Parts: sequence; structure tokens; C-alpha cells
Amino acid sequence: MGLVVTRLTLRNFRSYELFEIEPDRHLTVLVGENAVGKTNAIEAIELVTAGNSFRRPQWSELVRWGSAECQVSLQAGGDGRAFSTDLTVSSDGRRSYRVNGKAKRRIAEVAGIIPCVVFTPDDLRMVKDSADKRRAAIDDVGDQLSPAYLAARMEYERVLRQRNALLKDPGSDEGVLDALTERLIAHGASFCGHRRRLFDRIVVKLSDVYETLSPGETLSAEYIPSWDRGGELSHGDPVELMAHALGQRASEERARGLTLVGPHRDEVAFLIGGRDARSFGSQGQTRTIALAWKLAEVSVISEIAGQPPVLLLDDVMSELDERRRHALASFVGGAAQTFVTTTNLGYFEGDMIRRAKVIHIP
Repeated sequence: MGLVVTRLTLRNFRSYELFEIEPDRHLTVLVGENAVGKTNAIEAIELVTAGNSFRRPQWSELVRWGSAECQVSLQAGGDGRAFSTDLTVSSDGRRSYRVNGKAKRRIAEVAGIIPCVVFTPDDLRMVKDSADKRRAAIDDVGDQLSPAYLAARMEYERVLRQRNALLKDPGSDEGVLDALTERLIAHGASFCGHRRRLFDRIVVKLSDVYETLSPGETLSAEYIPSWDRGGELSHGDPVELMAHALGQRASEERARGLTLVGPHRDEVAFLIGGRDARSFGSQGQTRTIALAWKLAEVSVISEIAGQPPVLLLDDVMSELDERRRHALASFVGGAAQTFVTTTNLGYFEGDMIRRAKVIHIP
């Protein structure tokens, strides 16, 4: 099974003065009322595995009120290896990581050593929410699997911020803007290539999982670059296509002070039986797509990383109907070490609870 989490310790993290657990190597259920801190534990695991948080907080928000700093410590073991990651965050938002006791300066040196997949109620709306949600679903996987992916995304976003700042300035130099546009195109085309290749791998698994969850229905997905909204340019040179689209929208970009072409504007479309799920899919169908996507992530990460991810399920059982809860229950704890939070053990099948380590949080 590869590395699995053996201990998690939180000190002055969010609501906790001290919280420590030794999870089951397969399935751990954290049960308690709302607002007791179950989600905080899920977030802490993500911070020391993926290097980020689905809450996208200000770093200072992680520190318990009145404390100078917080610490998250994770220990793992398996395949004859021992591993530890420590995160320290000060009340002014400064943060530092240590891996096996050695300081790490970059998130890329931490993210993905033990990869993770997080599934929250917000993810159930990924099909009908804004495109940001669907792009992030790919990037959160890519950042963990490949330092090159993370570097390409961060460099593209850095150039994008610089270009947007110039577009907002009416007096900015056109020569500088042209130079930034060339860099945006180069980094944008590179990053888009990374993202599309990963997307293609996920979609293969996604279609199979969806058809298992919803027999008789077929699911496909398309990645649509911002320069190809008509669907006719997918196989051209992305550098030329992006440059052409930027040229066409140059006046509009100046007027709006915003870059309107690039991977930050790309779209993902899910199609059930050839029809756009965002427009025509039922709530049950779109939720099944979200569930299938997360299970596909687990499969792809396991293949590429050679290490099953930690699967973090934050109160999703309450949002699924009985059939989908059963489908998820049959998966968790087998393909990946799983942590589940809930307010009600009644959402879980008896066999699932019997094989889990249940931790009550008062």
C-alpha cells in the first residue's frame, strides 16, 4: 500500500490546542457535532501532503487565537520506510516545512511525497460551478504529481499577474507589454500542455468509473482552450493559436485591464450521452460525475506516483443518496488510506464501521 499515515499531531492549529491521533492504515472515521474541528483535521493532513488547503485560507488564520504559532506534524511508514513532515506557521503568516527533519524552502519539495485527494461538499458542485473549480480539480492533482507541472503553473501565473498589472495602467509601456505577452504565450502554451495531458489520463478513468456508478449512461469530457471556444482549433500549434487570439482581443484587454486568453480561462465540459451536463444534467448525474472524478484521481495518482494517495472525505456522506453512499463505501479504505468526517454514523453501512477506526471528537 506504500506509505500510510501513522500519526497526526496538531498544536495550536485552528480550534485545537493539542490534537493527536494514530489512524487506521485503511479507514479512519472522525465523528462529532458541527464546529468541533473535524474539518480542521482534514485540512491539516492536506497541508502536509499536498502543501495547500481546499479552504484557501490566509496562513495566519491557521494559528489558534492567542498563540504565537501553530504546528502540524505527520508521521508515515510503509515498505520499510519511515517519513515525517512538519509545518510551522507563525501568527504573522510566515510558514516553514521540514521533511525528515530537514528544512524545505519550496512547496514543490513537500507536495506529493504522500499525495492526497480531498472530497468536500463543495466539490459536488464542480460541474455547474464556475470553470475555476474544474481547472483547480486538474491542477490540484498535477501540482502533487510533478514538480514540472507546479513550476509551469506558478511561472505562468506570475507572468499573468505582471501582465494584468500593466493592462490596468493606462500609461504602461507598449514595448514592455509586448515582451510580457510573448512570455505569457510561451509559458501558457507549456502549462496548457501539462494540464491537457493530465486531463486526458484522468478522463479515461473517469468514464469507466462513471459507467460503473451509472450503468447505461456514458460520460465523456472535453478540454476547451480559451482560444478555441468554437471547438475547431484543438489540434493547431498552441503558441500560434494563443498569439492570434490575444491579438484579436488586445483592445478589449486594454479596456478591461485584464488578460482574456490563456490557461486561466480554459474550460472543461462534461457530456452525458453527448449532452452538456452543466446545462442538461440532473443533480444526481452531476454529483455522480464529481464522485467519479475523485475516484479517478485516486486511480491516476496511484499509477503515476506509484503511491496511493490519502483520501480525505469531509462530510460528503450526508450529501449523497443511498446508492452513491454505497458506491463510495465500497471503495474507501481499499484503494487508499481514507479519512472520513461525519456528524452521523448512520450514514455508513455496518460493515464499513466495523472495519474502521472510529474517533469521537467531543
